[in-house]
Amino acid sequence: MKKSIFTLLLGSTLLLTSCGEKKENNADNGNTSTEQSSNEASSKTYDADYNLLTDVKTLQKAEDELKNLQKFKGKEIQIFQKIYFYGDGRIVVSLQDPSKPENIDSYTFKNGKWEEPEAVKITGDGDMSANLIPMSEIKFETAATIYKQLEEKAKTIEGGKASDSMYYILNMARKDKLWMTSIEGTRDSYSGYFLADGTLKEFSKD
Repeated sequence: MKKSIFTLLLGSTLLLTSCGEKKENNADNGNTSTEQSSNEASSKTYDADYNLLTDVKTLQKAEDELKNLQKFKGKEIQIFQKIYFYGDGRIVVSLQDPSKPENIDSYTFKNGKWEEPEAVKITGDGDMSANLIPMSEIKFETAATIYKQLEEKAKTIEGGKASDSMYYILNMARKDKLWMTSIEGTRDSYSGYFLADGTLKEFSKD
């Protein structure tokens, strides 16, 4: 049986635990909270009216530029567990180093460009290969497709507001890979789960 690796962000550390343990963070146990640790949070990088989740051109630009980084050019890029998209213009993702598969580095797209990667410290044990997502499975512009659906759903909910963040995740608890995001209403909150191509799989009240 392959061991699962769950992620708890503590500064620049990824804590790995085996599937036999009960502890999981919110992102991995099926909840749609998209809050990140303080080291990933930052002030908005665009004006208040900007939303990366509606900017197909910039989403495609970010994907193309990541693929063309010297380290990844012509190679299969492997995402470690999940990739986050934020309306303020950021994309945050941990990637496997193709030349040193045991290494994971964190990459942030901000102010319209990819910043220098930061090394991620991994603790604990687990099967690395079981926790990787080929980036070829998704298109960054799918975030915009999902957000458009989310806005339409929000119109049917009292006080509904689409989340300004979403992520694509290898979800250990649900044993699948999905886009996850949410809607906050005046009286209730809702979670949305979408397939890799942006097709709605499930939308439910929390």
